[in-house]
Amino acid sequence: MGNALLRVATRQSALALAQTKMAADAIAAVAGIGYELVPMTTEGDRRLDKSLASFGGKGVFIKELEVALLEGRADIAVHSLKDMPAEVLPEFKLAAVLEREDPRDAFIARGGAEGTKFMDLPAGARVGTGSIRRVVQLKALRPDIEYVPIRGNIQTRLSKLEELDGVVLAAAGLKRMGLADRVTEYFDTEKVLPASGQGILAIETLSPSAIQEPQSGDRIQAILSRVNHAPTYCIAVAEMAFLKALNAGCQFPVASFAEFASLSGKNEFANDSQIQNASQIMKIRGIYWDEASRRLLRAEHQCPMNSGMSDEGDFADAVNKARELGIALAEKIKNEL
Repeated sequence: MGNALLRVATRQSALALAQTKMAADAIAAVAGIGYELVPMTTEGDRRLDKSLASFGGKGVFIKELEVALLEGRADIAVHSLKDMPAEVLPEFKLAAVLEREDPRDAFIARGGAEGTKFMDLPAGARVGTGSIRRVVQLKALRPDIEYVPIRGNIQTRLSKLEELDGVVLAAAGLKRMGLADRVTEYFDTEKVLPASGQGILAIETLSPSAIQEPQSGDRIQAILSRVNHAPTYCIAVAEMAFLKALNAGCQFPVASFAEFASLSGKNEFANDSQIQNASQIMKIRGIYWDEASRRLLRAEHQCPMNSGMSDEGDFADAVNKARELGIALAEKIKNEL
């Protein structure tokens, strides 16, 4: 990090740049340093004519950014967490995340905010989405609709409304691009689970073992620890642990969604002396489409965990619990296969 100027690797799409600037501005605000963006085009950006599952899955959006870290052309990389594989390579580290934006999926009808809602579309309507995770859940709600595969940036996908009755996009990206006024409705997570990590901005660095200048790496990590939103980090760990335990990527119709909730009233932990001081739980829900049985499997799990993490020990313990929670949810799904 020469001359205290943080070099930030990013995809060069409009959304990626907007999101990266959000993360870089947050870092600059707490650390009092400047930054420069290192924009680049990834394989996932170049190959818009094919589905992600057909040529490599999630890693196609981050590989070039990780190479920039390894070659010393960037100090950190900013990703949408949902674009990252369930487990980063040993050379890298998920160093921090920002507080989660709206995780839901959004439906944009041809008529925009005043357009026809999803459940009111006529049979045979055509709805665009590039996500098989969305398709299997939407089919459960409306099997009489045609789901059309689309890819590209937000504006490209919105332009498809000239030929489609609607499109489904992540609410977080629309809001970060100032396009929330285009949304016809949001899908409740009880009906459509978002992608694991959806709405979370992730900051990736080299792992300590891969850093050639440990002193510089320690300084960057100290800065990022001040930016990191601990509750969202735990949520990220739980959701990605679920994917890893199922060995699932974007080529699988799979999703998970974790959140903190109050621990009150009657609950399964009421007589557990080890958690008498806990006031919250982390809940996680997951889905998995089993092609063999043609069933959409659902499961949920929870454990006591406070979102207020006052020191490093509390945070480390919460991260471990979150990982165990994601794995436990995956085991529930596996038991249904």
